[in-house]
Amino acid sequence: MAGIRSHANAFVIAVAMLATVAAKVHADVGGAPWPVRPIKLVVPVAAGGGVDLMARILAEPLAQQLSQRVVIENVGGGGGSIGARQVANADPDGYTFLFAAPGHAAVPFMHKQPPYDPINDFSPVSLVAQFPLVVVINPSIKAQTLAEFIALLKANPGKYTFGSSGVGGSSHIPVELFKFLAGVDLLHVPFRGNSQSAAALLAGQIDLIIDGLAPQLGNIAEGRVRVLGVTTKGRTAFLPDVPAVSEVLPGYEFPMWVGLFAPAKTPRGVVDKFSSAVASALKEPTTRKRYTDIKVDPAGSTPEEFDQFFREQLKFNADIIKRANIVLQD
Repeated sequence: MAGIRSHANAFVIAVAMLATVAAKVHADVGGAPWPVRPIKLVVPVAAGGGVDLMARILAEPLAQQLSQRVVIENVGGGGGSIGARQVANADPDGYTFLFAAPGHAAVPFMHKQPPYDPINDFSPVSLVAQFPLVVVINPSIKAQTLAEFIALLKANPGKYTFGSSGVGGSSHIPVELFKFLAGVDLLHVPFRGNSQSAAALLAGQIDLIIDGLAPQLGNIAEGRVRVLGVTTKGRTAFLPDVPAVSEVLPGYEFPMWVGLFAPAKTPRGVVDKFSSAVASALKEPTTRKRYTDIKVDPAGSTPEEFDQFFREQLKFNADIIKRANIVLQD
């Protein structure tokens, strides 16, 4: 009899423990299972670009992992700030996320009145991918290597130009870092998008751009541009014969990245589950191949790892923006 009572007590305790765990899980997701309806990824750029494509590649395996549709909403403008603000102001219920690129860690430092607080308005979820940029020049310039180009710039201060997709963008800031470390001067010519600055380079209207590897591969192969380096810390397997800029300028590094953020106060249970789903999606061979095909390295991380990475990016951008005195009109 005592043995039966002992087993009964153990059963009651086990049931109580399970109920406590279940209650905690439900509390973590607002008192209900998650997800129970489609999830929205806000992409703060126009449809059709590289960041948009990366979001769409991820959406399909994420939907399979979570058994819910994952829809993309493009909200361009303001250097990404309009889409970021939309997510910052969204309900923290686990159904709206920001698919952000490096500009997310730069925009707040370029405004006298920042459009959002990058730390307090968002919860980091996961780093999604990283990829290199390439330093390319018009082939008419008499420099075959980065060292030769730097020597040419030093001998002709202010003569040569570089283009970007806009003031403070991810094709502007890495050139400012290059200028600082090399001790050279280049005239900035901002355009409305990378495609316009790339066209100007091909036409010989400007001398240099720093652009994504994938859109420049054809130009490099056909000799329409001359590649001088990649912006990652070391060489990239996508272009192994091209030196990293850091081989000439120690300390130079500007890797591109994309990652996911939730609105602040999103339940931690949701953030953790979504981060795990992203990691699983990025391990799928089909997903990895689709990213590799566009010269992108899939990553994946815990929220804590991404938080540390993002804070490092904030400091990195703040230092460059302050030194270069990059200011946008509010």
